[in-house]
Amino acid sequence: MPYVYTKVESPPFTYDTHSSFHIFDKDRGCPYKRCESKELYNLLTYDAEAAKYTKAGKLRKNPPNHRDETQYFYCAQLLHYGLKPLKSKSAAKKALLAAFGDSKTELRVPEHILKLEKELEARFKAKEAVLLEEKEKAKEKEREIKEIAYKKRKREDDALMAEVQEQASTAVGSGKKQKGRPQRLDINKISGTYVIAAPEVSDGWDVDGPLTLQLAPSATAGHLWGSFDFGEVEGKLRSCSSTNPTDNVIRFLWRGRETGEGKLDANSSSGEELADEVSGWKDEYWSLNDSNYERERKGRWGGAGFDDGDNSEPDSNSDSE
Repeated sequence: MPYVYTKVESPPFTYDTHSSFHIFDKDRGCPYKRCESKELYNLLTYDAEAAKYTKAGKLRKNPPNHRDETQYFYCAQLLHYGLKPLKSKSAAKKALLAAFGDSKTELRVPEHILKLEKELEARFKAKEAVLLEEKEKAKEKEREIKEIAYKKRKREDDALMAEVQEQASTAVGSGKKQKGRPQRLDINKISGTYVIAAPEVSDGWDVDGPLTLQLAPSATAGHLWGSFDFGEVEGKLRSCSSTNPTDNVIRFLWRGRETGEGKLDANSSSGEELADEVSGWKDEYWSLNDSNYERERKGRWGGAGFDDGDNSEPDSNSDSE
């Protein structure tokens, strides 16, 4: 069932989602519900000395640990039971105990208090129903907006995919004309920023913006490095196969982290500009490892042996790294 916080008041009483019928102390931010009469009587008549002994008169090995309620609790109970309000704890307890009279177990709630509780409950339910309806309408509107955005993005993705497929077909045809010798892959020519069309990823992660991928070779062209931002996941890529492959396919290893934001802030860059960023990509790639993950986890949530030092793997600009 959808949740929506609801509150109605008739001072000093409040009826809300969290505590039903209660008296709310604004100074301390505490709700005080009505204590059942039997439990209240036990609190008022608790004898710490007598509690040390059993019914047979023997000293208990482990006497009960009793903690009395606060002044504000007892003062609130006076109002719950329709008694004159008082400010001190001792006076409130004395008045409550006197109200029990000879009964010692039952303290009746006045009819006007019970009637007020039912009236507030009815107002609460009516208001809650209105708020839930408004919330559902807002969610429906949000779903409609997302559906419109999805259809727009799908049209754009379909158009982009059609363009890519057309270019691929043209490239294949050009390769056939060259006596079966297609052009070899040039990693310098594929450096740049790409927008990735992947509707299932975009929709599954509820990403508002485009999925982006940036690629650039290292200084020696020994590896092709990359940076990707897919909204909820971002990270770095490092080629793990030859950058001059005979099959025109470069394979990658990737390392990343969840952002939890679902938002993108991508900037377009040229191949020359991206070349300057490769060193930073390398540093982050090597820092994304199990050791640093554990260090960050302990840093966020606490834990024995927390080390605030970085545990990045050795970095190098050589072809082997």
